[in-house]
Order: sequence, then structure tokens, then C-alpha cells
Amino acid sequence: LVLSSHSLAIERRRWKERGKPTVPEQWRLCRFCYAYIEDPAHAMFVCQSPDLVALRSVFLAGIEKLVPGISGEFSDALQMFKGFLSRREITPLLGKLAFDVLKVFDASP
Repeated sequence: LVLSSHSLAIERRRWKERGKPTVPEQWRLCRFCYAYIEDPAHAMFVCQSPDLVALRSVFLAGIEKLVPGISGEFSDALQMFKGFLSRREITPLLGKLAFDVLKVFDASP
């Protein structure tokens, strides 16, 4: 996810696939909410798809046990993502969230 090798629209729609043209970044909207660009920060921390909200709730509960109050330290999703990446003690939980979120997106066309 961090290195842009994933199946989210922000990355996938920049490629020419099977004769389809690339899609401008502002049109690479989330396949679930159609409200924001489908990038890692949106997928993991913003999208209100019920499956993603459930995964996020488990993740946030887990990190709050490790670092109380951490989820309230950030003003936006990208800052939150970067902040979580910098905390070694929550890296395993963040990796699991990323894996599970990508499974949800990969299961949807």
C-alpha cells in the first residue's frame, strides 16, 4: 500500500488495461461511497462502507489499548496513516488492517 502497488483505484486506474484508457486522478472515486478518491488513506480511515467501518472499529480498539488516545491525535486521514506508520508498536495491527481492507476491495469489481 505504501509503495503504490495495490488494487485501489488511485493506482489501478492510472494503468492502461485491456485497451482501456487511463482515468484522470479526480475521477478515480471509491467504488463503495463514490464520494472521495479511492486511495489508501480513504480506504482504511474514511470510507463508510459497513465492511470497512467494522474493520476500522476493530483496528482502532486495538491501537487504543496499546497507545491510549492516539486516534484523536490526527486531523485528517493521511496524517493519521503517516502517524500510525511511524509507531512501531501498532505496525502489526496496521498491517492486518491494510490486508483486510484490500481483501474487501479486491472482492468488489
